[in-house]
Amino acid sequence: MKKTSTVAKRPPGYVSAQPKFLVSVAADHRLRICLVYFVAMLLSIGLTNAQPTMPKNFLLGRYDPARDTSFCKVDHIYTERAVYLKKKVYTAYKRMYAAALKDGIKLNIISGTRTFNDQCYKWGSKWTADQFAHLTDKAARSEQLLRWWSMPGTSRHHWGSEMDLVNLKLAFFKTAEGKRVYNWLVTNAPNFGFQQPFNAGRTTGYQEEKWHWSYVPLAKIYLAEYVKQISYRDINGFSGCEAAQKLDVINNRVLAVNGACR
Repeated sequence: MKKTSTVAKRPPGYVSAQPKFLVSVAADHRLRICLVYFVAMLLSIGLTNAQPTMPKNFLLGRYDPARDTSFCKVDHIYTERAVYLKKKVYTAYKRMYAAALKDGIKLNIISGTRTFNDQCYKWGSKWTADQFAHLTDKAARSEQLLRWWSMPGTSRHHWGSEMDLVNLKLAFFKTAEGKRVYNWLVTNAPNFGFQQPFNAGRTTGYQEEKWHWSYVPLAKIYLAEYVKQISYRDINGFSGCEAAQKLDVINNRVLAVNGACR
C-alpha cells in the first residue's frame, strides 16, 4: 500500500519566510563587514595623506649624513675631503669613475652633500664679504649672491644626489684638459644616471656650472617632493632669508634647472 505524504504541498510562487531573528543576524553581519571595509579604506587614505614620502628636514638639509644609514663616506681615492653621498649615488659614481679612468680622465669629487649648516657657512661668508657691502638692501644683496650660491634650505647639495667634479672654475673648462673632461661627461654621464642641472641656455637660475652633476633617478624624486612640501615659511634661519619669497627662489632657482633634471 502506497504511503501518503503528510507534508502539505506549497502553492506556486510560495517563498519560505526565514525567522525574523535570522534575517536580523544576517543583515547585521553584512553591515559589520561593510563597516570594516569602509574604516580600512579611510585609514588607508588618511595614512597616505598624513605621511609625506620623506621628511622636510631632509629636503632642507637639516640632518647629519654621517648618522644617516642611506649615506656613505666617499673613499679618499676619489676625493681629498670628507664627502658624503647617498649610497645609490656613490655606486653609480664609482662605475662612472672607472669608465672615465679607462679614457684617461679622473673625475675626482670636490664637493658632495652639504647640510643646512654647511650652506649657512658658505652663504654667510659671502653675505659679509666686502664686495657686497655696498648693497644695503637685503633683496638686492641676496640677488647678487644667488648668481652662484644657493640660499640655505634651497640647495640641491642638501640631498646627497649632487657632486662637484674636478674643478670649480669655468676658466678650467676652457682649457684643453677642461674641454676634454666636460665633453666626456656630456657624452657619457647620462649612461650612469647623471645630468648637469645648471647647463647653458636656461633663462633663469644660477650661472652655468660645468662641474655640477646630479644623479637624476633620485634627484627628480627629491625635487618633486621639495615643490610639494616646502614653502617660504620653511626657508629661514640665515641672513637675507626674508628675501626668499620676494625673489621667488623656489621657482627662479630650485626649479630653474636643465629639463633632464625635472
